[in-house]
Amino acid sequence: MTLPAPPRAPVSPAADRARTGRPGWRPGLIDRYLLAELMGPFLFGVAAFTCIMTASSVLFDLVRAMVRFGLSFWVVAEVLLLRLPEMVFYTFPMSMLLAALLTFGRLSGDLEITAMRACGVSLPRILFPCLVAAALVSGATIALNEYVVPPAKQRARLLLEGAQGRQKLPVARENLFHDEFEHGRLKRLFHAQRFDGVDMQGVTVQEFDGPVLARIVQARRARWLGGGWRFEDGTLYQIGEDGGYRYVATFKTRLVRLQASLAVLAEERKDAMEMTLAELGRHLDQMQGSGRMDGQVRELGVQWHQKLSIPFASLVFALVGAPLGLRPQRSSNAIGLGVSILVIFAYYVAMFLFTALGQAGHLSPLWAAWAPNLIGGGIGIALVVRASRQ
Repeated sequence: MTLPAPPRAPVSPAADRARTGRPGWRPGLIDRYLLAELMGPFLFGVAAFTCIMTASSVLFDLVRAMVRFGLSFWVVAEVLLLRLPEMVFYTFPMSMLLAALLTFGRLSGDLEITAMRACGVSLPRILFPCLVAAALVSGATIALNEYVVPPAKQRARLLLEGAQGRQKLPVARENLFHDEFEHGRLKRLFHAQRFDGVDMQGVTVQEFDGPVLARIVQARRARWLGGGWRFEDGTLYQIGEDGGYRYVATFKTRLVRLQASLAVLAEERKDAMEMTLAELGRHLDQMQGSGRMDGQVRELGVQWHQKLSIPFASLVFALVGAPLGLRPQRSSNAIGLGVSILVIFAYYVAMFLFTALGQAGHLSPLWAAWAPNLIGGGIGIALVVRASRQ
């Protein structure tokens, strides 16, 4: 008589790789099952949160502009579609939280988590597919914000301004002023009657030595060459200590090494969401190079870091949402939706608070942008450890 073979003990993924020689992690049955379960709530969250954010922050302004400026329905519809990628940038992390809460809430309520743990699968191993999904969502959010959001939002702004009869060119400006600081003190102040994105017309530059006006340069035209501005057909006025002219000299061309480049002036009308990470970084460096140490520079620094910290909030929300969703009793999805709203509210309150501290100079832009993630990640790890011991 042949006796049945004893049941095999559960084999950990690491032991299975050592036994079979398969390199790296490959999704198993549990991984594919959990990823499929996460997909539905995630897509529902993207649709729901995007609709809510669009209606509250974009649609109201567009309807008001339609009534005030007589915009056509097709212009409003196009602007609305162009603004959707920006809304998705914020709703991807929120949707990851909702997906983790609803998925693990259902699995826990149906005792599937209990069955997995009874078979020897640890809670961190169960949560691993959720973290992989969150990492993929973070990467997709960064890619969206780099390649889709900037051109789409800029196109929406120009389309809306053009429909309202404003200046369409993003860099063409009348009566342009720019101030340059050195060690916190005003170094240069220049004015141009017109800047068309390439040349400046009717340029006047005032240069200071300390608090005293030292010289004035006037030119018919100026063009950025990379290392400075080439002034053409101008006059140099050297100011004496008594406030009178020491001498006056005319010139055909003269190189003035202002620290402000064409890129700074061209980007002044763009907000952070209309620039990629590289563009915003260059703009920030150029503004810092001009000697500005005001709130605008700190604000741009915080926004640069938030282009990375907000996408990685998906990992934080997955760490927090999955253990919060674990519960032995059945409950409705409305509870998971309510908990997700409370967690999102707490996260964004913390983000606004730390952003204000960063803009005020009480925190560095790095800490101001990443502090909510660090706090939320710490809470999520504590919740996972607590749930693992139960």
